Amino acid sequence: MSSESYGMSLAESARSSSERADDGSLGDPTATASVERLTPRELGQWGESIAANELAARGWTVHGRNWRCRSGELDLVCTDPQRHAVVAVEVKTRHAGSRVPAVEAISREKLARLRRLLVQWIADQQIHAPHLAVDLVAITVHREGTWTLTHIEDIA
Repeated sequence: MSSESYGMSLAESARSSSERADDGSLGDPTATASVERLTPRELGQWGESIAANELAARGWTVHGRNWRCRSGELDLVCTDPQRHAVVAVEVKTRHAGSRVPAVEAISREKLARLRRLLVQWIADQQIHAPHLAVDLVAITVHREGTWTLTHIEDIA
């Protein structure tokens, strides 16, 4: 399991994310003045947009967002060219000082379910995937208008 962290100001990420939005539907996921007022669902969507944009900037291919089936949902499904793997990415977005850190918000049962969902996604897409992985991207929004992204590979 490897981990990488970095951060930037919300204003920088607004420029960065809008430059990287390839489908036009993301808009500006970092309208910073209102990040504190987002509902939990909106905060999650904001974090997923940040994660998708940052992974794409690293050369990953984002195949799907919020893929659902009866068994659950995958936040992001991507290909990591370095690992030659199809990766289910669980995105957890928290305000700094949250009681439960993102890493602790995922149970063993959830990790097993994410892996099963990834296998189902691959079957539905009818693609060959030699390697599968489940990663966590944890985004922490700080009061001073910055955020930190931590990417932990192979959590399941």
